[in-house]
Amino acid sequence: MLVFIDESGKPHPKDSTINPILCAVCVREQDIKQLSQKIFNLKMKIYGKDTEIKSTSLIRRQILLKNMTNNKYYTDEFVKIACSFNIKVFAIIMDKPDEPFTLTKNLLPKHYLLLIKRIEYFCENYNHEKAILVFDEISPGDDFVVAKCITNFLFMSRLGKTFDRILEMPLFVNSSVTPAIQIADIFAGIIRHYYENELDLITQNKIKDPFESWINSLFVQIKNKTEDLKQISSGFTEIGFYKMGKKFT
Repeated sequence: MLVFIDESGKPHPKDSTINPILCAVCVREQDIKQLSQKIFNLKMKIYGKDTEIKSTSLIRRQILLKNMTNNKYYTDEFVKIACSFNIKVFAIIMDKPDEPFTLTKNLLPKHYLLLIKRIEYFCENYNHEKAILVFDEISPGDDFVVAKCITNFLFMSRLGKTFDRILEMPLFVNSSVTPAIQIADIFAGIIRHYYENELDLITQNKIKDPFESWINSLFVQIKNKTEDLKQISSGFTEIGFYKMGKKFT
């Protein structure tokens, strides 16, 4: 099982993001080639070239206001293609913190812990032997800190030592040459806009704004690919899309 992880927004009081998102998309290894091929074909059909398109360029109001038909069509078809596969999606929805939060190699932050728990229990429930965590690379320094806090958690913490489904060696890839990581990027962007527009508090048939209606239709497809997971050992249920608030420790 390959687990592609990306974030939308930064959990920092000075960031414009209201609800930062950490998203994981679990894809079976045997599906990667076909899924990547379909994404490649879609880009060639619409843009005529295999280019990376970030969620920040796709998931915004201007896509409707300025008649950006190619970008909207690409987003619609991208989500439809990804969700046609046997994938599983998990997301941690954060609130903007009041105080700056610094990622250190000695402490696995709460949003990472919550996401990794869902990946572990998903693999356990469905008997996937190993999950490889694949992150969109940021910088060598930042990637090193993320890798160390994950491996330190798995090797040194009481809970982490009980996890036997996650490979103790996260990978960091360039999203421009790894199409599957783009799924986590675009999904995270859609989920963020859904919660920042408070669409979870509005009855679906009362959503009238065209952009919000579009975001809601995309979100519904993605939400259908998540699952609430019951821990086999304790019976406790982990919610697939979890709102954790603003406390990171």
